[in-house]
Amino acid sequence: MKIKLLALSLLLFISLRADEYSFVVYNDFFAGEDGHFTNGVSLSWLEDNEENSYTNFLTASLGTLSFPLENSKNYNAGLSINQIILTPINTEKATPQYNDLPYAGYLSLATYLFEWDSYSFNEYSIEIGVVGKESGAEYVQNKFHKIIGNDESKGWNTQLGTRYTFNLFFHHGVKPWQGKIGQNLQADWFYHYGATLGTFDVSGFGGTAFRIGQNYVHNFNSHYPYLKEEAGLVSVDGLKQGFGWSVSAGADGEYLAYSYVFNKAKNDGYAVHIEGLSAVANLSASLYYNHHKFRFFYEIPSHYIKEERGVNIFGGFMYSYKF
Repeated sequence: MKIKLLALSLLLFISLRADEYSFVVYNDFFAGEDGHFTNGVSLSWLEDNEENSYTNFLTASLGTLSFPLENSKNYNAGLSINQIILTPINTEKATPQYNDLPYAGYLSLATYLFEWDSYSFNEYSIEIGVVGKESGAEYVQNKFHKIIGNDESKGWNTQLGTRYTFNLFFHHGVKPWQGKIGQNLQADWFYHYGATLGTFDVSGFGGTAFRIGQNYVHNFNSHYPYLKEEAGLVSVDGLKQGFGWSVSAGADGEYLAYSYVFNKAKNDGYAVHIEGLSAVANLSASLYYNHHKFRFFYEIPSHYIKEERGVNIFGGFMYSYKF
């Protein structure tokens, strides 16, 4: 089942006339840690060509539903495939660890539409997903552990069972200031907020970030929530030529009202309780060259569950290519 789902998703991507691809990896390995949020992967596509066939299809569909769309705004649509892997701290035990999180994997396919101008955007997204062995989490984690020389996790036979999910996502971002610092440095300030609503999770979030650099792409500097970073693909002033760089620092907060994983774990006898409010600090550095963008980052989140032990720092990278 998982192989068929992945194959169909990849064929869907290949069949589309793609304009920008983005590949993001989160992993606590990059920070020398081994915590609960052990891995996250996202492959995104954003349409940005003259035909805009997929975008036109979505906007026309929304128009038939009397959804308010502004003629003065720009519109771009895309798709993303995402995977999240959660494990207990001790991955050597093959039996359930009821004093910790269970093993859980989540695989999703999302379609999203951006409504934007030079200083702000609205993102509307629908996401369908699956929790359980169909997510492919066991295969991905153990393959990665083999590559880096770590032992296989032994408790995947205890992972949460199959559950299909549906979520809605809204995201609003604003760039209220951009300018220069001195003669050679560019800078901008960004803030955002949004919410998710569905059978996988219910949450509200918001945050801000400051960026400084040279010859960088003037996109929306959004790196949260995790694996929902498509706003960074929206290029406000087009493609930059030559080398560029930027560094960014920001902070985000989230209120998690409901999580299927935590709720199911609690019902199955695991002693886990949602913290509710959480915060994360992030640092990143990006390099730009013509069609290419590389971003390297570290995230320092507060605890998502009250039973969390230690600090679950993780890092990662993003690569995007604009056709």
